[in-house]
Amino acid sequence: MNKPPNDKESIKIKAEHLRKFSAECLQSAGMNKVHAEQLSDLLTKSDLRGVRSHGTRALLGYCHTLKKQQANPNPQITIVRETDTSIFVDGDGGLGYAPTMLATEKVIKKAKQKGVAVGGIRCIGHYGSAGHYVHRAMEEKCTAYSVQGAYPQYYPSNKEKRAAHYGNPPLCFGFPGEEGAPIVLDGATCILADYQRGEEFETLESQIPAAFFKSMGYTAIGTLLGGAFVGLGDKRAESIKELWPSARLGGLVVVMDLGLFTKSEDVCKGVDEMNRLATEEMIPVSGYDETTLPGTIEHRNTSNYQQDGIPISVDDLKRLEKCGSEFYVKSPWNI
Repeated sequence: MNKPPNDKESIKIKAEHLRKFSAECLQSAGMNKVHAEQLSDLLTKSDLRGVRSHGTRALLGYCHTLKKQQANPNPQITIVRETDTSIFVDGDGGLGYAPTMLATEKVIKKAKQKGVAVGGIRCIGHYGSAGHYVHRAMEEKCTAYSVQGAYPQYYPSNKEKRAAHYGNPPLCFGFPGEEGAPIVLDGATCILADYQRGEEFETLESQIPAAFFKSMGYTAIGTLLGGAFVGLGDKRAESIKELWPSARLGGLVVVMDLGLFTKSEDVCKGVDEMNRLATEEMIPVSGYDETTLPGTIEHRNTSNYQQDGIPISVDDLKRLEKCGSEFYVKSPWNI
């Protein structure tokens, strides 16, 4: 999904055009201007990193969710509880981006003062890539972790209820570099993607069972941290799910100041050295030309796409133009 489309199957679109178009579509679907502009920016940043699965291709789905009142288009986001090192945010049934970013901004400030801070978010819909919130923390010389979960366990893609397909909550860890790329693990917990189904994948269960047991464990812990741990088992969360069916999720953001134990620049230099050693000394995975740690490709894509335009596949372009047609927004790349 997140491999870049080839030149024959894509066109390059400027990031600012995607931002403008997405914001207008979201506003047309009922979202307020501030949240629409924030969400369009985050979706475009996913595209810039090459994380197509969580970029503007998700726009049509979000607009439908808002228009059909599956999520609250104008939530009253509130701070339920706050301490020097924590904040608890209620998203009031809206999409997860705005309340989770609010929590992230707050805990970054707290972590810079106290060393470590935690933000919990309840009663939200999809918050997109967990990397959004970790990247924001890295901009402030922090390391961070984020995960989204549910209560009870809710992953409709696992309809057959195979243990090997158990859940797939998004999570992200990240460390910024000093001069080069950050190290960012931005993915999900299950060893298999949602589309990897069928006998050829089921044979892997007997070949590498340990990998599946690990992913089940990651799923269970991630789901609890972003679900039960942030209050999705209480009456408030239950009432929100009945009112806004897509808002059955929660989230967690943990931010740590890089200078908590040593000089922050030494940590960043360590990231640079880790990337250098991997590239120069490790034998690439079979079928690949180079060894890169997670984060390098996204860093490289952002630099290239910001300058040359973001490659959007033909199929994704059709989704965008369908969204524009449904919500009466002209696509700036066709003007």
